[in-house]
Amino acid sequence: METKLNTRKAIIADVPFLARIDYEASLPPLNHCFWEDILEGTQTTALQFIEATLRKDASNWGNVSDYLILEEEGKPVAAAAGYVPNSEDYCPLRLSRLDNIAEELNWSQEITKVFCDRYMELWGGDLRPFFLTPQASWIIESVAVLPEARGRGLGKVLLRALLEEGRSQQHSHAGIMVINGNDVARHTYESVGFRPYLTFHTDYFTQQFNVDFPGVTKFGLCLN
Repeated sequence: METKLNTRKAIIADVPFLARIDYEASLPPLNHCFWEDILEGTQTTALQFIEATLRKDASNWGNVSDYLILEEEGKPVAAAAGYVPNSEDYCPLRLSRLDNIAEELNWSQEITKVFCDRYMELWGGDLRPFFLTPQASWIIESVAVLPEARGRGLGKVLLRALLEEGRSQQHSHAGIMVINGNDVARHTYESVGFRPYLTFHTDYFTQQFNVDFPGVTKFGLCLN
């Protein structure tokens, strides 16, 4: 018997699930979420922070209304965000909403400042790093399938639905990005039609940001 699959737009009640999806999407291939480094000493987990960010509409990389959820037999098993990129700030967080996040998490002014300083050091604040420059008008981000549901092609089903949403909004191209070494994600993206667009290697991040990072590859797909 075939499994019944369904896609739907996320609502605010889905925030805990979306936070888990966002967290899972951030792990490969390093098995580490970058928020954890910035949050060190704040007594806040990455999941708690991501939830607060979603509740306060504070992400540049997809908020609640941007997410599409894939359900299997009525149970959410995967999700991803499809959105029009911010034309001014390509970094993950809307700093203008940091006070709202701090209030949600009951942070003191001291903790908020520590977080802000670390974020600025890593991301440069409200800037437009070249490697994050959107390669399309429709960007797909935070693609993840729950661990217990992987290996059955659900990611492809979700991506195709998001590509169709982009077409329905009259976007000509879609873009997605993967950390180099995340071969599972890369193969999934290529299986639905994405092709490599531009790669930033380890040396770029060493020279520009003085960090040891495997780099990223941006992919593009024509929606026409």
